[in-house]
Amino acid sequence: MARAESRAAQCDMASVESEARGPVGSPAGLPLDLAEQGARTCADAKKPAQMSRLHKACFAARRGLKVLGSAFMAFVFLVSLFGWPGSWIDDEYLRPTLMSMLFLVGLVLVVLEDHVGVNKAAVMLIVSASMWTFLAVGYHPHASREGHDALEHELNHGLQEVGAIILFLLPAMGVVESIDHFDGFAVVTHMIAKATKGRKEPLMPILCVLCFFMSAVIDNLTATIVCLKLLSHAVGEDRHLRHTIGGLVVIAANAGGAWSPVGDVTTTMLWLANKISVGSTIAWLILPSLVVCVFPLLGLWCQARHEVRLSEAAAAAEGEASVGEAHDLPEVTRGKVAVLVMGVICILMVPVLKMVTGLPPYLGMLLALGIVWLVTDTVCFHHFARIAHPEDDPEGCVDADGTPK
Repeated sequence: MARAESRAAQCDMASVESEARGPVGSPAGLPLDLAEQGARTCADAKKPAQMSRLHKACFAARRGLKVLGSAFMAFVFLVSLFGWPGSWIDDEYLRPTLMSMLFLVGLVLVVLEDHVGVNKAAVMLIVSASMWTFLAVGYHPHASREGHDALEHELNHGLQEVGAIILFLLPAMGVVESIDHFDGFAVVTHMIAKATKGRKEPLMPILCVLCFFMSAVIDNLTATIVCLKLLSHAVGEDRHLRHTIGGLVVIAANAGGAWSPVGDVTTTMLWLANKISVGSTIAWLILPSLVVCVFPLLGLWCQARHEVRLSEAAAAAEGEASVGEAHDLPEVTRGKVAVLVMGVICILMVPVLKMVTGLPPYLGMLLALGIVWLVTDTVCFHHFARIAHPEDDPEGCVDADGTPK
């Protein structure tokens, strides 16, 4: 950086001396080509100096934001720890204001995680602990029995809400991971390849519709990952088309998760807190979600159809093999179909149990994970899912036709 700045200073001095000698190209000045070359060299030397100053400013801003956020969190924690000033802790108006400010600071650090360089999980752990500490000292649990009981009630209520969400999401991820482990999504890949018949033009609406309804059953992040895997297999090296369809897949996943109580973390939290019901959520949100998904799809599909046809015609003229041919398709077995159908049915069973029996959703999802785990962990299903030829079965768990005994 020092070299760049010194070089820029030398160029500034040279330009001043050149102006003093006379106009460029005159007898008192330098030849025209040498003058232009020197000017370009000086301009190139000034760019690193300007960039270095910009980098310094950005680095100072990141460091300042990190220091200010950490200092504010430490300040609130120390106020809670020492109980001073007491008016901040006991004031019913000031206390929630400080907690809201602390949460806002943590949220800003989470949003700017990539720029600040602090992991959002660490930030949220510190923010949550500081907020709970600040709230706890306001009840004065050591001074009165009522304050102790009130704090214990708040802690149990918060732990129940967070625990219900975690115990719902972890089994749901386990069911999806079991489907992926036994390659159940290969069935979907095979069906898409057969429907498109090697053509890229119908791939955009098929993947968007699939992701829209898949994200209503599994979480939208998993649905996005699955559809992007299918997209990379079907599109191949067409980077522009892959990015276009990938953006639509993300839109479809977010829209599809909004109208289902198990499709998105936000709707799941509202459902677990009994803020929404299954029937009213689906009835009121499925149409707006369809609009959000369909309108971008129609616009981009109409723009991309002509480009896709031209690229397919060029590939056919060059004699290239079409993507998604039969020899590239994954093998579909009865085990893959069985684990896919079983996983989807078990996930759909959760809201049904909630409506029929009143069972909490996290217990229903734990039951779904247990069923999938028990069935897939049996020896016969393991061989049924993996053995392609019955003669390779050493333990005799499948018959001659490949069905489990």
